[in-house]
Formats: sequence, structure tokens, C-alpha cells
Amino acid sequence: MPEISNQPSTGLQPGYRPGRVDLRTVVVFSLCALLGGVAILYPTAALGCVAGAAMLGLCWFALRYMRRIGLELWQVLLLISLTGYLVLNYGYENVAFHIGGFPIIISYGMVYGALALAVLSHQNLVGKTLREPALVCVLAILALSGLHLIVDFPAYGVWALRDCSMCFDALFLILGLVWAMQEDSTQFLGKWLILVFALNMVYSFTLPWGEQLSAWSPQSGVFLQVPLLGNYNGAGDTLLAGAVFCICVGGYIMSRPRWLMLALVLGQLLGIAITQVRRMYLGIVVVIVILIVVGEIKKFAKLFIFVPVAIGVMVLVTTVGGLEISGRIGPVNLSFFKDHIRSITGAEDTPGSDPESRVIMGNEAMGHFRAHPIFGEGFGQPLLTIIDETNGAVTRMPHNSSITYLARLGLVGFTVWLAFHFCIVKRFFYAYRHRQFADKKIYAFVLWFFLYYVLFMLVSLVEAPFEFPSSAVPFYFLMGYGLGLIRWHLLPKGKERRPSLAPAV
Repeated sequence: MPEISNQPSTGLQPGYRPGRVDLRTVVVFSLCALLGGVAILYPTAALGCVAGAAMLGLCWFALRYMRRIGLELWQVLLLISLTGYLVLNYGYENVAFHIGGFPIIISYGMVYGALALAVLSHQNLVGKTLREPALVCVLAILALSGLHLIVDFPAYGVWALRDCSMCFDALFLILGLVWAMQEDSTQFLGKWLILVFALNMVYSFTLPWGEQLSAWSPQSGVFLQVPLLGNYNGAGDTLLAGAVFCICVGGYIMSRPRWLMLALVLGQLLGIAITQVRRMYLGIVVVIVILIVVGEIKKFAKLFIFVPVAIGVMVLVTTVGGLEISGRIGPVNLSFFKDHIRSITGAEDTPGSDPESRVIMGNEAMGHFRAHPIFGEGFGQPLLTIIDETNGAVTRMPHNSSITYLARLGLVGFTVWLAFHFCIVKRFFYAYRHRQFADKKIYAFVLWFFLYYVLFMLVSLVEAPFEFPSSAVPFYFLMGYGLGLIRWHLLPKGKERRPSLAPAV
């Protein structure tokens, strides 16, 4: 039986000495006091520090998780950058510091670092990617661009590199092809895409407070100072791509709970009402038509039902509920969207930019092509003289990526550019012809990649997505991955030989 002490209990730990102060307590208390003082004197700076610390913490946890599940370092770097591109877009793209006046772009450093690591560790697999004709077209465009840079870089410096990035971003097709050689990679990438689309949806809902976010956000820039938060370039395009992904592939990735995919589809369609991007109204119609043509009636029915449901929810919230929501260029209500859709035809007194402005910019850029029709203008000189009123900078390219390629690279480069897209469409047509023998899950992915390709090219007719890394880098990676799935995983085992993603010896 244990001995019972007659001494009164003090409630203190054994070994405690009265009057002794724990050094760790002093340090923690001092740091808290210091942070509290800084927060009182400089609340905006303190908020920025807290946000930065939170972001670093999330990146650290994400890094540990991805390394734990067996991803290689190049894959980790790539996924972090792609997430930044797809969610924070223009803000993340411009995070940079300068050395001697030369900008060092953080996002480019990460994705090019990922490319270098992948090439060094998988040289045998990189060689196999050259079997893809689309990549051969990319290398031909890079060769022509390199010849231009021999002349243009000494004349225009970093501006030539800035304009030429639209060609070099195509190199990330390699990373998609190499990743696609891995067995059973679709499950992980599918979950990652759902997470990214969900983050983009939540971020898009903050658009009504975009000006406040921009004012609070830290700023960085390559040529202009740009806030990290408060940019929504391409957010609407990603919303529709995400909604279509949840319809086409979501059930294969997350079957439980079933309502989750439905909620994500509805939420992203509602997000389009806030971002108010006209091209995505047309994009919805295009996706519906394609799903009917390829015989995907169930997927067509889901999208066809969810669009009016989203409109009904919007009307219920804004009209019946009386909630006033500010969109990108106008209020979120049915009357605005009727006028916004009418503006596509050039109707007067309607919201949104005049479609005729795109024609004016295209004609000015075509003047550069007519002056250099064979090999193009090259890089370094802006293709337009229009001044952006928001920042006072010259608009360097028309809102049409194909015209940019034609003006920059001439008929020679534009022919290779068309051949690149022909190769992509041909591979998708091959997948469609073999759909009866294909793995259903892989074919669902391939179908979404094709729809994503069509939506992206639709955007490229009225905007400049290929000229900005935040849209071009994810596009080339996803296209490379989709082409790799078709080449190495679409048909059942035994039909085609599949290379293995293993480190080179």
C-alpha cells in the first residue's frame, strides 16, 4: 500500500523552484508582445505578415504531404506552381525580385526547376516523349523563336524574352507527357484538380471585395507592381472548366458523398455569374453541343439541368431574397445578364467592352504581319499602340493569340502552330474512335481534356491566354498529360506498351 504524505499539496510539478522563471515562457511572451505592438502600430503590415506566414505554413504542410505519398521533387514544385497559376493567376505570375535590374520570377524559377529535375532524373522517358508529334511541332517553334532572339535580345533586352515566353511555355508539354507515363496517376491528379477548382470557386466569390483585397495585398512585379490578391484574370474560364470536370470525371474520383460534386458544379456555375465573362456563356453552349455530338447524353443532361438551376438560384437570391451582389462589371441579376449576352452581338447601350475593339486591335497587329509576312516581326516590340488606362502601359498584344503568333513568327511559324493543334485534335479523334474499347475512367479524363482544349481555344480568340504564363503553363501541362493518357493508358493492357516512370540509371 503506497505511503500517504501528510504535507499539503501545492499543485506544482516535482522539481519546481519558487522564483525560477522559464526561459521559454519569457521568449514566447516577448514575441507575442512584440507582434502585438507591431499590429497596433502597423496593422496592414501585420496582416500581410500573418497572411505570408499562413501561406508558408500551408506550403510546408503541402510539401510534407506530397513527399509522404511518394511524389518526386519536380512533381511537388510543379503542383505548387500550377496551383498558384490557376487560383491566383496574374498575381502569382508576377511574384519576382530584381538583381541588377533583371527580374527573377519565382513562379518561372519553380516550373523551370521542375522541368530541369524531370529531364535529369528521367532522361530515358523524356526521349520517349519525342514520339508525340505535337512536341515535335513545339520544338520547331522554339527553334524559330531562338533564331529571332539572336537578333531581338541584343536590341530589346528582357522585353524580347517577355514576348518570347509564349513560345517557351510550350516546353511544359514535356512534363505532362512524362507524368502520364506513371501508372495510376489519374486518381491523384483528379483529386488535385478538384481541390484547385474548389479553391478557385471560393476565391471567385471574393470578387465583390476585390478592391479591398488588392489594397491589403502585398505587391510584386516583373515590369509593373501587381497585388498578389485581387486579380481574377481567367477565373471565369477556370470555373466553367471545373464545373465540366466535376460532371465528366468527378464521379470516378470521389463517389462519396454524392452531393459534393453536384454542389461544386452548382457553385462554379454561380461563380460565372459573378465573374461575368461573356465568352463562357458561349462556352456553355459549345460544351453542350459537343456532348450531344459525341453521344454523352447523361453528361449533357447534367449540364443542361444545372444551368437553369443556377439561374434560378441567382434569381431567388437577388430578387426574392433582395441580396445585392456586385459582379465584375455590373450587378448580379437576370436583367444584367440579358443585356450582357446581347452585347456579344455589338448591341448599343449594353455592358461590357465593344466587340469592335477586338477587330481594331487585330487589324493593327496584322499590320506587323504584312510588314514581315514570312518570318514575322519577332519579339521585343509591342504589336499595338493602345495604352492601358489602368496602369499606363502599352498593350503589347491583340486579344487574339493566333494573330499574335502570326505577327511574331510569320507564315512559317504560324504554319507550325497550326500543325501543333492539328496533332492535338488528331489524337483526341483517335481516342473518340477507340472509345468502345477504352478504359471508361481514362476516356472520361480524355473527354474532359478535349473540352478543356476547346474552351481554352475559344478564349484565345478574344483574349491572350497563350501570352500569359498563368494560363499557358497549366494548358501545356494538361495537354501533355492528356496526350500521354491517350498514347499509353487509353486502351486495355496488352494493346500498347506503357513505359514505366522510374528514375533513370
